[in-house]
Amino acid sequence: MMTTNDQTFEVEQEISMDDVLDLQLRQLVCEAQQYPAKSVERRKVLNKLITKIQQSKKLKRFTQWQNLPDFEDIYHEAKAITYLEICKNIDNYHPEYKVMAWVNQILNWRFQDVSRAYRNQPRILSLDELDSCKSDSDKSTSKELSRVEKELKDKLVSESENEFEVSAVRNFVKNDPQAILQKIYIGEDKNANLQKVILMRLDNEKWEDISQKLGHSISRLSELYQRNIKKRKIIDYFRKYLQ
Repeated sequence: MMTTNDQTFEVEQEISMDDVLDLQLRQLVCEAQQYPAKSVERRKVLNKLITKIQQSKKLKRFTQWQNLPDFEDIYHEAKAITYLEICKNIDNYHPEYKVMAWVNQILNWRFQDVSRAYRNQPRILSLDELDSCKSDSDKSTSKELSRVEKELKDKLVSESENEFEVSAVRNFVKNDPQAILQKIYIGEDKNANLQKVILMRLDNEKWEDISQKLGHSISRLSELYQRNIKKRKIIDYFRKYLQ
């Protein structure tokens, strides 16, 4: 059984470790501020600072938002922006605050910015929502899929029905020059990959038929399709080879 003295010691030890971390971070901040902006020396120190922050395990985790379907994407993007902002504005650090308090305040602002941007994107059905759909709601699911497909077409092919453009997209997806599309698949089933789903949709196959051929429910295929074709990496991949 832990005594009061043991609990007090643990608290004091934790505070001491926090103080040590803050001292180390302050030293790196002060050192970085001594070098000219954009200098190699400052960049090296800033790299050490960011590494120390990442290893500290003191970054805010936003546990109250972890049920958001895009939480991990939002959180990682917010952290990346925060690190850039720290490096850019290192001279603005005020020593009356602990370094991690300053970092987490920036992270909090950027998390709000990124989550707001995600909320303003067209809604994508979650896997749980799709799995809860009954057979009589397949039409609404198909409607949602059609809307997303139209958005992809708007971004990659244009509104025209030019057969040449459609053929170019089909050839690109079939060749998949960097093998990105075929590496995105359901679970461990490499046969049920994004490349095949897009090709089937380009051939105007119905989702019911795709489901039968690939052996997965429409909801699982929808999850694969919707969550990936709207990612920046996939859009940029198409643009790189089609524009």
